Amino acid sequence: MVVYHIVAFKTKSAAGLEPLRQGFLALPEKCLHPKTGKPYITIARGGKQISSEGKDRGMQVCFVMEFENEDDLAYYIDEDPVHEKFKKQAGGEWDVLDVVAMDFNQGVY
Repeated sequence: MVVYHIVAFKTKSAAGLEPLRQGFLALPEKCLHPKTGKPYITIARGGKQISSEGKDRGMQVCFVMEFENEDDLAYYIDEDPVHEKFKKQAGGEWDVLDVVAMDFNQGVY
């Protein structure tokens, strides 16, 4: 069953947003499945936070990723070395101050 991963970021300064965006959107090409050696993130999209509801908690950008199944998502979150490197860069050189991440299966409540 397809699973979606939503992640939003708040950075210390606007200077970190562009490298964060570039790094995040490069993940689908760089993250390879441990068994097949092929890319396993099926979709990655994102953009600037534009909600006017006032509930954004300071998040500036958000992204949505799609995975074929929960096992692929679990590998991405817990083990993928490319994702681990991204997280270190985000918290270091890109000055990410806060992250909100959520996952869901379409139609499962």
